[in-house]
Amino acid sequence: MRTENLAVMLTDMKGFTAATSRQSRAENARMLALLDELVVPVVRAFRGRRVKTIGDAYLILFDSPTSALLCGAALQDRLWDHGRRVPPEERIEMKVVVSLGEVRLVGGGEVPRDVYGEAVNLAARVEAEASAGEVWFTEAARLVADPTQLPWEDLGAWSLKGIDEEVRLYRVRPAQDGADGPPYGNAALSRVLGVPPPDPATLARAMRRRSSPLFVAGRAVAELLAVIPLGAAAAVILALVLAAGGWRWYDGTVDRQIARGDWVGAERAIAARAAEHGEGDAKVLYLKGRLAEARASAGRGSLRDAFALWTRAAAAGSGDALDALDGQGEAWECDRRRLAARALADTRSPAALRALRRIDEREPAALDAYGRVRHFLGADGQCGAGDIARDAIRRIEKERR
Repeated sequence: MRTENLAVMLTDMKGFTAATSRQSRAENARMLALLDELVVPVVRAFRGRRVKTIGDAYLILFDSPTSALLCGAALQDRLWDHGRRVPPEERIEMKVVVSLGEVRLVGGGEVPRDVYGEAVNLAARVEAEASAGEVWFTEAARLVADPTQLPWEDLGAWSLKGIDEEVRLYRVRPAQDGADGPPYGNAALSRVLGVPPPDPATLARAMRRRSSPLFVAGRAVAELLAVIPLGAAAAVILALVLAAGGWRWYDGTVDRQIARGDWVGAERAIAARAAEHGEGDAKVLYLKGRLAEARASAGRGSLRDAFALWTRAAAAGSGDALDALDGQGEAWECDRRRLAARALADTRSPAALRALRRIDEREPAALDAYGRVRHFLGADGQCGAGDIARDAIRRIEKERR
């Protein structure tokens, strides 16, 4: 995994869970397709890189926080424009949060398969507090962003779940408080070209095109080329292979299917690889774990199943599985950190030592009696993952001697 200092945008649609409980699967799919048609053109216009979607939530990377904040304001204005063209029940409201920091990227190419780090965790915490229709951001983003591009206001210091220190938050200041107009006055949206107005009839035609076999195949090719750092000649050769049907066998495409929520397609592709390489193949186990984790994140499966599959994959030599467990060891949820530590320990592999040491650093052992008492009482904010990691490090190093 490589590290970069990037702006992280997290979006979340208001009322999505309630809406999905009332709708059929086809209606849910249509709503997500509509959201994609509204969001993706704006993200591309501001050079954002969509890493993944989980249901209605988007995780997007930007090289600069200024671009991320401008994109957030443009998204809110575009959703407002769509909302005035459709009945009230079809309007979409979204939270947008931007943080900044060093993140670890999984996979090569311009668009990573996944991303981990404190900036991602902090964005998730802020998103839980943010208001729909607004753009919130952290102090790190404020310190780097160009203050002349968009006005903002200080929201004060906030105590966020899982964060030891208070975090100062900000929001982009709306241009039309209470007025009947785009919330940010189209100040950002008017700067970019190629983003058509959200006309309902045009959007409906675009969503119909998305379901065509040619569109699906073309998107798979584009996503594959985006994650592989190739020269122009090699890219052309690979595209010809993909056109002949080879794209179905490329593991990175399976990973991308999982990331964008195409679980049925991912299941079929994994089954095809398993038929060729066997159920115990390291890549098959890793991809099954990715799919299980995606389903668990959406509330449709067991997180423990995912970690068990990654343990088996790592033990079979999968570097991708080790990277996934390494990233989960930095998650803000205690359960994920503990499961990651236990899964890494269960591999009993020296290759897991680096990830285990990261968890040890994140949850260091108490150095004095007061610290040990706080740890015993659960008052130090730790989850026990560090204890599991330290035991595993000692055992693995002993077995290496």
